[in-house]
Amino acid sequence: LGPMSRLEEEVSWLPELSQAQISSITDLLLSDDVCGLQQASEHLPEIVRANSLAHAAGIGEVTALLCDNLLAAWEEIDRNSVLMSLNSARDRAEIPRIEMPKLNAALLNLEKRHAETIAVAIWNLDYPGATMEEIVESALERFPSSSLLEKIVRSYDRMSEPNLARIREDIDNCIERIKSDDGNLNAHVSMVSDLLTKWDAINQAVQVYEQHQGHEEARSKQIYEELRSLCLELANERNEYSAALRLSEALLRTFPELESVAEALKDDVAQLEILEEQKSQQRLVEPLILACEAAKRQILDFRVALDRNGFSNSAGEPVRDIVTSFKKVVSSGGDISPAFLIVRDLALFMNNEHDDPESAFRLIDGMLDLSDAQPPEEIGEKLDEELAVLHRNWKSNELKRNSGNLAAMSRIIDDMLRFAKGAERSELQKLRAKIERKRFFKKLKWGAIAAGAAVFGLFLIAEEMDRPSKRTSYRPSTSISTTPSRSTTSTTRSSATTSPVVEQETKPPVGQGRTFDRPQVRYCVFQGKRLDAIRSRVTTNYTIDRFNNLIGDYNSRCSNYRYRSGVLTSVQQEATRKARELQADGKRIFESW
Repeated sequence: LGPMSRLEEEVSWLPELSQAQISSITDLLLSDDVCGLQQASEHLPEIVRANSLAHAAGIGEVTALLCDNLLAAWEEIDRNSVLMSLNSARDRAEIPRIEMPKLNAALLNLEKRHAETIAVAIWNLDYPGATMEEIVESALERFPSSSLLEKIVRSYDRMSEPNLARIREDIDNCIERIKSDDGNLNAHVSMVSDLLTKWDAINQAVQVYEQHQGHEEARSKQIYEELRSLCLELANERNEYSAALRLSEALLRTFPELESVAEALKDDVAQLEILEEQKSQQRLVEPLILACEAAKRQILDFRVALDRNGFSNSAGEPVRDIVTSFKKVVSSGGDISPAFLIVRDLALFMNNEHDDPESAFRLIDGMLDLSDAQPPEEIGEKLDEELAVLHRNWKSNELKRNSGNLAAMSRIIDDMLRFAKGAERSELQKLRAKIERKRFFKKLKWGAIAAGAAVFGLFLIAEEMDRPSKRTSYRPSTSISTTPSRSTTSTTRSSATTSPVVEQETKPPVGQGRTFDRPQVRYCVFQGKRLDAIRSRVTTNYTIDRFNNLIGDYNSRCSNYRYRSGVLTSVQQEATRKARELQADGKRIFESW
């Protein structure tokens, strides 16, 4: 009999209906005929339709369509018509009339009851979060400012609090374990990602509603801030870019509705992807870097292996290690630029530090010849330019060493023309033409000399044939001595006991580009053979150090020098004849250590 209690019961019943209509609706209510109730309520007054649909949601399966119809009914309620209907019934019952303020208060309480009915019905479903999200997204398109929608969202949010609290506690525990660095980083990151998925399955509808209202869901934002702080720690302090990237991607999937942080998350993900790619690339190219550094420490062995077998797997160490590591990088499917730049650095080291453009050329040329190695266009153009420079430097030195040997010079210039371009090519062609002219005139000169010699020989023969004979008969003496005369014996002994010419070696001074005489050239060639004999015997750290000292001294004197025409070829022939002696010299040097 309380005035407000009675009024709330009146508005939650079936006002504005006749007794026949009330009986029909009552039958449907008692039979739980949800479909019939929804169909029957389509043509009834709005407040009756709202009460019927709320009841249907409470006893049946709540859907986005049912909620849309309920929201539409509430939007269309004519409060004046309801007030007139209620007061008319009260007049017949001789009960005091009500005023609009009391009706509004009663309708507000009824709206709250309907909202809670919908929220409870949603939580009784197998997947409440998905249904709630569908209801919110559908309702926001038609009734974005509906007070009933707001109440449904708030009621649902209150009911989800216990579940969200448990998820939040599990996330906090994972954060602590990740910070403790217990060795299970990937497992903990996966667990956080799964927990965020569970959080989103429940809370997504609330986030969507808050976003539409221009707000950010407070609990979700707090989780984001803690996890983003963890991502920064993993990336900046521990270089765990992969784990930080996975967490950032999970946050971006879970909280795109947090507009103030979505852009920051996108930037984080982009930066972490770059850092992780760089780290992966570093791991991939690290064996190649180590192999090239090893080659720099064993430069003589590297030169020999490269010269014998080129840039291939069949070459000995350390060339084989470089080739294997290089192929692994270029076949990885990632950025192959670093691989070319690392090998290029080794080539420049050989050219600049050891004045060896030939080996540098062979290295880059071999790298570019690999069938599966195609550098990016910009790097490829740069390597082609440097290849031409190295080839020119190599062949220019060779051209100087063969100065005077026209055939060799012509062949070398033909090699140089393979890479020469522009003005350089034109100059080389002019030089080659000059050399060919010299070769022609040289052949012509020797041909004239040979013809002259032949004529002179024929003249002598003819003159001899015309000269009268002066031969006399030979009469042997009465006795023939088998002992040679004193003068003959002396001459023979003197010839037999004359000492051979000493093949003198003179250690040349330290420096580059000097002109050596024959003894100095002989030292460089002979000492190189001795070092070759020592190399195969070096095994311990002590002998390696001694050997490297000899190599350093040898390179400081003999790595770049000049000589007169024909000297080097002659000395190399001497070295071939003395091969055993030079090997024995190397053995004695090694044994003296």
